[in-house]
Formats: sequence, structure tokens, C-alpha cells
Amino acid sequence: MSEPHTIPRVLAELPDLLRTDRFGRKLRWHSSIGSTNAQAMTWAQDGVPEGALVGADHQTAGRGRHRRAWSDAPELNLLFSLVLRPTLPQDRLGLIPLAAGLAVAEAIENHTPLSPSLKWPNDILVNGKKVCGILLEGRLTGSNDSLATMVLGIGFNINQTELPADLADKATSLALETGQLVPRAPLLADLLVALEKHYDSLSTDLGVAVLAGFERRMAGLGHTATVAFPLSGESTEGTILGIAENGALRLATSEGERLFHSGEVSLRNSVRQVD
Repeated sequence: MSEPHTIPRVLAELPDLLRTDRFGRKLRWHSSIGSTNAQAMTWAQDGVPEGALVGADHQTAGRGRHRRAWSDAPELNLLFSLVLRPTLPQDRLGLIPLAAGLAVAEAIENHTPLSPSLKWPNDILVNGKKVCGILLEGRLTGSNDSLATMVLGIGFNINQTELPADLADKATSLALETGQLVPRAPLLADLLVALEKHYDSLSTDLGVAVLAGFERRMAGLGHTATVAFPLSGESTEGTILGIAENGALRLATSEGERLFHSGEVSLRNSVRQVD
């Protein structure tokens, strides 16, 4: 399948497709930018309201968790960041990436015949390969660690059909998996509706609905997994039990159940998965 010569700019189409109350109503879209997360944080500090969106057709300094680089092909994917001002208790902020992952999965299901799975805490997989990643960054201020600002970044491989050699066995795109191009703006409009719904639900039920939806699609549930910490070299093996009410990973180990709020999860070969 050859790459398209042109794909309509999301900026021109998205405003007429939006059905949200807040998400995407304030919008900046760039042909090229260093990092959407960095610009969204700057915009947030200027007082922009929650739901403001910074997107780009290409990032020159995109990044994922642990400062890993995120590469993309111009005008083929969805790269955007949302300004959030959550009122959740601090110990529930880990639910936000789960809500975002669930929203991405639902958008994929609505626009393709694919059945995505969710790898805790921030990856969306299709046929065991990563199609989307999520990065949540924020700043806490005040004596009670009240939240001032958070930025949710999403990098979503849509119509890119050529991937770097070192990622070809780990990453994919919707076009690669379906054999068809997927219009970006309608997909983003649906994603934002789902994301706003799930994000708002965190304030009403403290994550009950999001956790249920995430676990239904959770990669590795009931299987053996290793949680590793690359900086320290430490790792723990056990069976994935699900997600705790605060968004932590529940792992049954030889020493009993443990909760993990961070770490790199990989699964045994019995379950197709990426590290």
C-alpha cells in the first residue's frame, strides 16, 4: 500500500465535527512543532481553560514515557495534547491515562474492525503491537499538593505504513492493520467525545466505570508478567490480577499481592505483547 500524497489538515475539519463540551473547543494545530505537550503546558500556564488542545501534523521532539523519542511521518498520524485541570484526589490521578487508553480503544472499535487491547498503564495495542501511546505530565502546587495543571499527550499511529526498522516488530498503525486509510479528523472527534466522557466520570464515580472498561480490554490479565525498573535494574514477576481502585497494577507474586504505580510491564511469550 502506498502512502497518500495529501491528507486533509485536521485543523480545517475538526471544528465542524466536534461534539464535546470542552475538549478541543480551544484549538491550535501546527504543521510542525517540537512537542505538543511542551506547548500545551506553556498555553496552560497562560490560563487557557481545561480541554484546550494543541495538535500537530509532525513533531520534531516528540517523546513518550521515560523521555523516549517518538517518531512520526508528517500528516499521517494524530499527535496532540490536552490541557487538564482535574479535581481528583492526588492518589487517583493515575486513572487519567487509563481513561485516555479506554477512549482510544473505543475510537478504534468505532472506526475499524480491529479489537484493541490496553497495556497498563499507557499503551494501546492492536494484534500485540503498539498503535498509540499516552504521556501524562503535570505540576503540583500548594501545601496540600493540590493540582495546578496537567497535560495529556497522545501519539496515535493512523495512516503511517513505513516504520523505523527498530520498531517494525513492536509498533503498527491502523492503516497497516486494516489495509485502508482512516480519516483522521472524524476519528479524533469521536476520540475526544469518549475521552471527555470517561475523564468526567472519574469525578463522579472515582474510576469505577473506567476500570471496568479497561480491564475488559486489558492485555495480559491473568497471565504471567514482569514489572521492571530500568534505572535500578530491579524487576518482579507475577500474575496480573487487574487494576486497583487508584489505577495501580495488581500483581500476584510469590510474596503475595503487590501494587505497582509505575514500571515497565512485559508478558510471557504465551501472550502476544510488546515490552
